[in-house]
Amino acid sequence: METTLTEVSPVEYELEVTASADELKDRVKAAVRKQRSQMDIKGFRKGKVPAQMVKKMSGPALSMRIAEQVTQDAFEEALNERDDIEMMGRPQISEIDYEVDSDLRTVLRFGVRPDVELADLSNEEVRMLVHEVSDDDVEEEIENIREQEADLVPVDEPAGDGDYVSVDLQRIDTATDTPIIGEGDEDVTFFLDDERLREELRDAIMGTEAGDTVRATLPPPPHSDEGEARTFDITVNDVKRRDLPPFDEELVRRFTDGNMDDPEAFRDELRSRIAQSYEQQSREMVQGEIVDRMLELHTVPVPPSVVESFLDSFEEELAEEEYDGDLPDDFDHTHFREQNRGDAERQARWMIIRDKVIEDADIEVTDDDLRDFFSDQMQGQEDISVEQIRGFYQSMPRMMEQVDQQVLSRKVYDELIDRFDVRELDLETFRQEIQAEHAAAHGHEHHDHDHDHDHDHGPAEEDDAPSSIIT
Repeated sequence: METTLTEVSPVEYELEVTASADELKDRVKAAVRKQRSQMDIKGFRKGKVPAQMVKKMSGPALSMRIAEQVTQDAFEEALNERDDIEMMGRPQISEIDYEVDSDLRTVLRFGVRPDVELADLSNEEVRMLVHEVSDDDVEEEIENIREQEADLVPVDEPAGDGDYVSVDLQRIDTATDTPIIGEGDEDVTFFLDDERLREELRDAIMGTEAGDTVRATLPPPPHSDEGEARTFDITVNDVKRRDLPPFDEELVRRFTDGNMDDPEAFRDELRSRIAQSYEQQSREMVQGEIVDRMLELHTVPVPPSVVESFLDSFEEELAEEEYDGDLPDDFDHTHFREQNRGDAERQARWMIIRDKVIEDADIEVTDDDLRDFFSDQMQGQEDISVEQIRGFYQSMPRMMEQVDQQVLSRKVYDELIDRFDVRELDLETFRQEIQAEHAAAHGHEHHDHDHDHDHDHGPAEEDDAPSSIIT
């Protein structure tokens, strides 16, 4: 048997395997014996079917099995002889020329890990948000909670800022001044402080009371294909206003599901939560910038098989999340994979760079790292020990592997934060820079984006307005 290893590219090799029929006859005999032992054919005792009949009836399957095994053995031997290359991705046999009792030729293609030299990062800048939680931050969060827990109370007053207005909408044919049948909605609620609400609609509703009917003409939404303005008659059903509860024991008890009732203790808890939220936001921002800069600084080729493996994982994830584990028969795999190929290549490149950082800095996950991780997980759970929660994770190997990767990734980012030149930003500067980047990326001014922790700025009511009318 002969093998020839050829470099197709810096990240891909081909292994050609050739063998004569005489060299393969022992493998053929073994394969026939195994196949014969499983065959039950009328007129023959089980396991006693003649070899030639086995070859005739099962030839293609035998040929494939022998060719794959010979190629796999040759591949493993070739890799053992070449300690300068490391396989990546899934090897694939691209050519098979073999029938039982004939000569064999196969070609196997596989990816290899590229050489990566890490750049000097000491003069490379990344940004990090640094924010000390203020009393105003806490009061703003308390106000958000009061708004979230508020009741909506009908008022016999004109609609104003912060009000919720229920309306009936009817599109009008302006040429005949008559309703257009089938183009109306009933009991649509608008929150007048909603930034998505069309200015023309807000202006028309402002100042109205229950029973009023006003008319509004809405130009086509920006960047839409709608070519004409639409006119609506808007009949106001009612105007509701938030009745904010006081920040007291009852509110704290209701908001925490009975876990707390002391307003001052809850205020301290809020301060801690806000600080954690900013810390998490800061961490995510700097990690995102690190990935972007590392990809910019390192031109890393990726084996095609690795990209395909990432695309396979994307499909598996989609199947689990959207289709109960199985993609539909008419799923367009080609379109999906082409649509997501860029993201797969990006993730593959980052994986290769990340692995090099791990190797370069000799990073590993220690018992102390895991103990710290599980200690963080059990915060607020005084009835469970670190060892108990660790045992829970260890009982599920897949979850434990995810924990190891999560801890390892954090240590990689910590290492890179130390290597980069980190520019610390206060909250105002951070917001200004992010807004400027968004405006530059989209070519127009944007509304202010809330980069703080998430809030619900009103009672839990669904925004049931048609999106084309809101925006």
